[in-house]
Amino acid sequence: MMEPSMENCLAQVLQKDMGRRLQVGQEIIDYILDKEKSHDLEQDQTALDKMVDGIASSWVNSSNFKVALLGLDLLSALVTRLQERFRAQVGTVLPSLIDRLGDAKDQVRDQDQTLLLKIMEQAATPQYVWDRMLGGFKHKNNRTREGVCLCLIATLNTYGAQGLTLSKIVPHICNLLGDPTSQVRDGAMSCLVEIYRHVGERVRMDLSKKGLPQSRLNVIFSKFDEVQRSGNMISSSGSDKNFEDEDSVDGGRSSSSSSSKAPSSGRKTVISSVRRPSSATTAKATGKEAGAGAVDEEDFIKAFEDVPAAQIYSNRELEDQLTKIREVLSDDKHDWEHRVVALKKVRSLMLAGATEYEGFSQQLRLLEAPLKLSAKDLRSQVVREACITLGHLSSILGNKFDHGAESIMPTLLNLVPNSAKVMATSGVATIRLILRHTHYPRLIPIITSNCTSKSVAVRRRCYEFLDLMLQEWHTNTLERHVAVLTETIKKGIHDADSEARSIARKCYWGFHGHYSREAEHLFQALESTYQKALQSHLKSSDSIVSLPQSDRSSTGNLMVIISVRCPAKIARTTLT
Repeated sequence: MMEPSMENCLAQVLQKDMGRRLQVGQEIIDYILDKEKSHDLEQDQTALDKMVDGIASSWVNSSNFKVALLGLDLLSALVTRLQERFRAQVGTVLPSLIDRLGDAKDQVRDQDQTLLLKIMEQAATPQYVWDRMLGGFKHKNNRTREGVCLCLIATLNTYGAQGLTLSKIVPHICNLLGDPTSQVRDGAMSCLVEIYRHVGERVRMDLSKKGLPQSRLNVIFSKFDEVQRSGNMISSSGSDKNFEDEDSVDGGRSSSSSSSKAPSSGRKTVISSVRRPSSATTAKATGKEAGAGAVDEEDFIKAFEDVPAAQIYSNRELEDQLTKIREVLSDDKHDWEHRVVALKKVRSLMLAGATEYEGFSQQLRLLEAPLKLSAKDLRSQVVREACITLGHLSSILGNKFDHGAESIMPTLLNLVPNSAKVMATSGVATIRLILRHTHYPRLIPIITSNCTSKSVAVRRRCYEFLDLMLQEWHTNTLERHVAVLTETIKKGIHDADSEARSIARKCYWGFHGHYSREAEHLFQALESTYQKALQSHLKSSDSIVSLPQSDRSSTGNLMVIISVRCPAKIARTTLT
């Protein structure tokens, strides 16, 4: 084990042995995140600079993708710990992060983009970061050039256009429209369409002055027209009337207002609305407070039936329609708008009575892989629509959606730490809907295994999901997993994150309602400080903790109520 000190931490970061790095990576992350252990982290600025430089240059840039992923995790931990003080390190880490946008591994590219968006949220303004990323549009690696385009789309989807001086960025995108690689050209086109979606007609006027060939302009403008007709424009304060500078396509500010020169305190005007809220809040609050693009269960339920009407006349016709849907969803090269239409069509068919046809269950199995692909899409609109559709399937099919729920759950959990609010909250809303409607025991180990995730956001959410299961599921559905539930709650009570600990304590009392004997054994095995925290949690919750509606016990010995006046003595009523 590494002795917790800045000197030892720096030595571990700078050592070259690949196997050793894989061993100590998580220890370094834990050290960074634990303020008591790493109280000296910021005292020696030179050591901190060396540490960040070492992580960026030899971890993130490592040829071993596992080391590269650990390097990204290390930088993410530093952003979490330092917040706006990490701004001084942005210039150091960006060259490596831009390189990794073109990594051969999807996982590295995705995690890299997530980290860049996190830096924009917690350490510096999006414009401050993008001012230093413009070189990425000319990167020698074509996959990196494409990755930079995708990252800009993700930035717009997460933070909107208001915080970006787009006039600085658009010329670089226009250069890529003539790139030798088709994927880069497509990425650049998607960027322009996304900017148009956020900013509006001013983009069209601006592009007319850029000296682009008329044939290329015609293609771009036809794409703009498609978006305009689709109703997917985003009305924001960055609309036409907000342009002050004749030559800008800025999101709500003129190019002369150069946001990169704004002091870091100005960050709040751009980003405060998209801060991640306390995860312990209700689902409703999570959706509405999480900021731009955030959604919740209520939004999804409203969207379930917001689809065109469909009719089914025979089993054969249903199969034909679902086959066409699968073909569209299985090919991520299809226009994203077509994929959104296909996902809505699934809900249309469900509402038209698809479940009543004998071939439906087999068709549903075939649809699982395309739905999973849609939930992994880089387009937030596609992900959101896929999540709504999955939630709808669960709400209609209930426990008959068991296999589909098990298949999709890991993919949905991967959305939870996504910096794009619409993606993260879509994943959370869908998981909650599935856990409410599809009570399938095999979902329990999927959730509990993620309660030990490296990501604090994932751990917090997974304890929330666990609490939901303990509140709403029948005791006999939980029976096979009592041991893993006990162990998971115990780990949660000891979690390094205070919020995860708080939610785990809530889980403990939910678990006590099902299995009082096992819960009391767990209680007795805890150190006295944790026992007191559990009792305090009970006092600070509502005046009493009572049983949900579901059947709580197969033993006949039901805990009906827990009095907060004497939390250590659990009052019981035996029902005969």
